[in-house]
Amino acid sequence: MKVLLDSVPAFIWYKDRENRILRANRLAAESRGMTIEEVEGRSVYDLYPEEAEKYHRDDLEVIRSGAPKLGIVEVLTTASGEKRWVRTDKIPYRSEDGEIVGVIVFAVDISERMRAEEALQRAHDELERRVDERTQQLATTVEMLRSAMIERQRAEERVRQQQAELAHVLRLRTVEGVAAQLAHEINQPLSAVVNFARGLARRLGAPDLDVASAQRVTDQISREALRAAAVVRRLRAFLRKDAPKKELCDSGDVVREAIRLVDDDARRAGVALHLDLDPHAAKVEIDVVQIEQVLVNLLRNALEARDGSRGPHSIVVQTVATSAGGVEVRVRDDGPGLPVEDVEQLFEAFFTTKEKGLGMGLSICQKIVEAQGGALWGTANREGGATFAFTLPPAHAPRSGGSA
Repeated sequence: MKVLLDSVPAFIWYKDRENRILRANRLAAESRGMTIEEVEGRSVYDLYPEEAEKYHRDDLEVIRSGAPKLGIVEVLTTASGEKRWVRTDKIPYRSEDGEIVGVIVFAVDISERMRAEEALQRAHDELERRVDERTQQLATTVEMLRSAMIERQRAEERVRQQQAELAHVLRLRTVEGVAAQLAHEINQPLSAVVNFARGLARRLGAPDLDVASAQRVTDQISREALRAAAVVRRLRAFLRKDAPKKELCDSGDVVREAIRLVDDDARRAGVALHLDLDPHAAKVEIDVVQIEQVLVNLLRNALEARDGSRGPHSIVVQTVATSAGGVEVRVRDDGPGLPVEDVEQLFEAFFTTKEKGLGMGLSICQKIVEAQGGALWGTANREGGATFAFTLPPAHAPRSGGSA
């Protein structure tokens, strides 16, 4: 029996009702730094003064109930003072006639497992702490990003509003020149309306009224009135301060319309306007009114560049298909050209080479073109004069956001 008890990898005690050790195995005795003979017969209160009271309460419960108490996790203090975790099973100790005379204790050292579980729990708690901390950091970062995005959207909206305001100012500055051309245009259909109306009145007063002829004159009056209304609509569209409204269109048509707006000024100045339109240029998706505005401004700059100079002058407006599928529009004049030192400053706000200029035209034009997804630049011609060119991206192309 003794050999069997000593071979069990657990602490084993036989204790009586008074908490005295009746029998112990070698491992139990060594936990107190004693031999089996030194342990047997001694009170648990002597061997384990710190834990003896709790041990005895559990023992008495087993003795009174006659039922085993299994899986008790408790602390055992060794002779060196080290605390060891043990898993204890307590069963009634019966005499030969079946009377319960004490309790048999089996205690397995689970200290390593408990330490591992504690370390695991600490690691789990630390992980949770770090996750919470990281989550809070991420939440703060997300909130900062959200605030930054909102502020960026507001800033972009402010820039768009400023660009619209500047574009509107430039359009108002071109009214004086455009108004003369439009007055000339609108005068033609209105004069025709008056003449046709007078002719219709004479026909209606004739004794032999030709109804078919009168109907034709009425149709002509209607057409001329519609033509006059179209001229007015163009002027209103040019002057309106609207958000960009893109549409698919032919770049050649846009160039022709801009030429019409400055044609009268060019004739009075003795400047010939020439078109060189690329038939292979693809359609572009742009805000027509704003691009017309850019072209009108570049054409007026070209006209003003040769003021006071003698001899015949010309301006060439050219469109060229780009390799990216878009269109490049060029306005080339034969004026005095561009001073080399001014080329880099041409598009800076408030920079001007004109005596009465505000220095905003080219800056606004550049912003308009870039908002459409293109770029605007100017160069001096070798043979004299200057060329201003801008690109228009193909339909649905991403915005470039820069200039050449």
